[in-house]
Amino acid sequence: YAAGMTVDQILESITGVSMQSLFDLTFPIGGGLMESSRFNAVLASFLGPDLKLEELPIPIIVISEDLVTRRQVYMAEGDFYTVLRASYALPVYFPPVEYKGHLLIDGGITNLVPVNLAYEYADSVIVSTTFYDMETLNLRNPLTILNVSIDIGKRRKGVEELKEHASDVIWIRCAVEDVSFMEFSAVEELARKGYQSALLQKEALTGLPKPPMDAILVERRAILSEKMGASLDRHTIFSRSKLQETTHLLGLGFDSERSENDDSHLKDANFLGMKYTLRSGDLDLFLNTGMAFQTYTNENMSAAPALRGQLDYYFLNHFKLSFDSAVAWDWAKEKPLYSAGLLLDGRITLLDDALRLRLLESLEHISNPGLGDLAPFCPENTFLFSSTIETKMMLPQRQGFGSEKGVFSFSYQILGDYQQSRAFLSGTLGSSVLHRKTGLFGDITGTARFALDGAGNVPLFLSDGFRTNNVALNSQGHDLSTTTPNSANHLVVTTLTLGYTPQNYKPTIAELFIFEKSSVGAYLDLLWNEDASWEPSLSLGLELHTELSLLGIRTLPVTLYGGWDQSVDGFVWGLWFTITL
Repeated sequence: YAAGMTVDQILESITGVSMQSLFDLTFPIGGGLMESSRFNAVLASFLGPDLKLEELPIPIIVISEDLVTRRQVYMAEGDFYTVLRASYALPVYFPPVEYKGHLLIDGGITNLVPVNLAYEYADSVIVSTTFYDMETLNLRNPLTILNVSIDIGKRRKGVEELKEHASDVIWIRCAVEDVSFMEFSAVEELARKGYQSALLQKEALTGLPKPPMDAILVERRAILSEKMGASLDRHTIFSRSKLQETTHLLGLGFDSERSENDDSHLKDANFLGMKYTLRSGDLDLFLNTGMAFQTYTNENMSAAPALRGQLDYYFLNHFKLSFDSAVAWDWAKEKPLYSAGLLLDGRITLLDDALRLRLLESLEHISNPGLGDLAPFCPENTFLFSSTIETKMMLPQRQGFGSEKGVFSFSYQILGDYQQSRAFLSGTLGSSVLHRKTGLFGDITGTARFALDGAGNVPLFLSDGFRTNNVALNSQGHDLSTTTPNSANHLVVTTLTLGYTPQNYKPTIAELFIFEKSSVGAYLDLLWNEDASWEPSLSLGLELHTELSLLGIRTLPVTLYGGWDQSVDGFVWGLWFTITL
């Protein structure tokens, strides 16, 4: 606000981006679990990278606590982003910030409401704060004990100062106790509750003097509005802004080659291990060493030690070039498995982000000399080239039944083993609807693939969505050196899910882990791939889904399913992880 942004601009700058794109998790080597360079990069993209606190159009004093001298530090000058980091450096969660020989943390750690300081510089003071009282807190949980212990001192001091000026201060007590203490993603809900709380002080607020708006501030806000629009539009495309500083992170890493967009067809492994991340400018580098594993169907579950690397380069605001490579060691076969991928991803958004267009050129490779279980249906050397056009409609949310999104993609694919190759055309059409009042939802996705050479044996990929343990179906068309009797030149998969997702149901563990977007549903997968009959193979059952969120800013979507697989007349189950960022 002191930098010139209006309250609406502040809200837009936070709600207009994914919270997952603003923070990174890391081991607390520097003193905190989260790193915020990406958050600062978004602000710097429209506020400017060289902003100084003393140059702000509205004077401000930021209070921090110094770990070195054990004293309060009042900051009214210096680098804006350094002071900003210090202002939210909550112990354990964010690292302390070095500033002119000090090591600073959030000043709210000792006093939640520094009213006395405010009255040293103003005659009229508005206080907007809350005091958390949640009956559902588990006061024997170590993390909850830490949070409450921190809260005791700052609450006591704040209440003392607030009571001292109770007859003069305008106190907007934000009624947000039903929102988790560290649920950073609940921005819109918090803003709505804040406005409701402010209405209770409407009479006192309207009685305050309203000096004319400074012309310089008016001009700055107009400029910021234009810059913000362009900046947030660029950020929305890949959920990324150009970093102003180089960061090195080390932490627990989880990578899934089955993403929200699922651009991969051959590569479907998950990787869990120690992950190093380097971010600089428009470049991201990731190295993950640990275990690779498959959990998608119960007949093909496996794990192996692995190393995975990925390099992403963003350019011209609308393009990303990505290269990834991984090697895993199959203990049973005593053979390695190599995989690699190259992806050129071009994106553009239209109609206020309601329409998203993508053009993808991708090349995947797998070397599986031991024919191991991590890639059981790929022969020794396999590649897949895909050229894809995708459109996605993000429809406005409504109170009743409403379509959440619609997706259509069309691809030209070449599958080969470096001796021979085959060409296919494929397309996907999907839509989802949700009734917000009851939480009832429905998802339907259809995928079709056609052989251009008329030789049949159209391959089925895991990303097509048909859940089965049938080896003949899963391996069909993957090995070009063998011939199978399926002469059908088509393969069509339809997946239908109907279910229930409870609204506003977000249980937490120690105010740290939050379970979001939980749902239970019934699924029906249909597969047509025979010339002799149009009767489909089917797989049906139940699936449970949740998004395990750390503080509402890093999310791991998990789906557990189980049901009957008609093609083998048996039970099929699995666990899917779909990392969205």
